[in-house]
Amino acid sequence: MSHGWELRNCAAAAAVFDSMNAIAQTRLTLLGVALALVPATGCGIDVHEAERGKSVDIKSVLGDVSVRTNVDNADTGLPVYPGAQPLREHGEDQSANVNVASRWFGVRVIAAKYQSDDANDKILEFYRREMNTYGPVTECRGNVDFRGGPGNKRMVCKEQPSSDEVQLAAGTEGRQRVVAVKPRGNGSEFSLVYVNTRG
Repeated sequence: MSHGWELRNCAAAAAVFDSMNAIAQTRLTLLGVALALVPATGCGIDVHEAERGKSVDIKSVLGDVSVRTNVDNADTGLPVYPGAQPLREHGEDQSANVNVASRWFGVRVIAAKYQSDDANDKILEFYRREMNTYGPVTECRGNVDFRGGPGNKRMVCKEQPSSDEVQLAAGTEGRQRVVAVKPRGNGSEFSLVYVNTRG
């Protein structure tokens, strides 16, 4: 059973975004863009909350934002590591599908978190093979970035040696896939992320 309500006050958007799950808050800071897209007057936000997850739709003359949390079978283009289970925090699966669209640019981000009893090395070995489909794989203990001129950008690693998270990334600046793996108890947790941008 689900219920919906409509908010017509832009200030209310902050309360909606505060309630989003961890991925929607940390990896998808695009939600800040959502507020910038909506004019200070005439803000229209439609929120629906179901048993699992929330959906937020923001429409304005400048652009639209759509957010879905706890997405079943998040379509990142990468398989889920065998035996892994969706990671749950505060009773919710950690997945999100965010779309930001305007005349000038667009961003789509799909992300999901999982946990496994297997060690980091096994999961990284699995995804090194799987990600080859999308081109050379950059491995980084830190964050991945792009450097170079237009049409000649390459993926580079911004090392953070003290980090316990390892990222694998493949693709282009406009369309990339990232797997981030780190220890969790006696096993591991990992995130699968797909990013597609235009403009």
